[in-house]
Amino acid sequence: MLDHPAVALRLVVAHAITGSGLWQVRREPQRAANETVTASLAGCKAEAAFGKKRREVLALLGSPDEDGVVAGGNGDAFAIAGVFARLLALCDDDVMRVLTLVMAETSAAGSTVIEALGNHLNVDMGTWWQPDDAFFDLLRDKEIANSMLAEVGGKLVADGNVAEKVKTQKKIIRDFLAGENGRLRVETWLPRWMKFPAESYTSRGGFRTADQWAQVQPLFARE
Repeated sequence: MLDHPAVALRLVVAHAITGSGLWQVRREPQRAANETVTASLAGCKAEAAFGKKRREVLALLGSPDEDGVVAGGNGDAFAIAGVFARLLALCDDDVMRVLTLVMAETSAAGSTVIEALGNHLNVDMGTWWQPDDAFFDLLRDKEIANSMLAEVGGKLVADGNVAEKVKTQKKIIRDFLAGENGRLRVETWLPRWMKFPAESYTSRGGFRTADQWAQVQPLFARE
């Protein structure tokens, strides 16, 4: 096998899909904090695009379940041989498509490696995500809400509402995003939290996503 890297690649992918006595690969569970966030994830544009790519890979693998998943098998020996045989029949480009999907299914959400990957690929989250009810439900910090209001409405508007309740400031932000109640519509706003690299709104520290990127950023400085 050491002299046949293309075969080894297919065997690696088969192991990642089905598992074995020595391989244990788990899918990202996508567990959300509450039902509102769960619904937001299920209905988002990115999830629909991911589902389309997954169905294409399932078709390549000859799976009869077009709504199933790819990775996360139970280590069945016959299953791994079957997937391996299927991959041997595919061209390198198709095998790489399968590998990419498997890696996407098994990448840990919120992990340091996701921050590294997003920054390396220069991902624009604005293409895939916009603030929705789930986002505003989780926004409860008055200082942060006022900083966001300054981003969408300008410093004058933010300063004029700095003493208002979070609920009021969130309503004004939403008015700007929708262009309602006399507010000029802002179409391209993305919270600092959702950017690559992620940024904090306060100097209090403890924003895990930004801290994770700061920890590994020197490793990618040469990029």
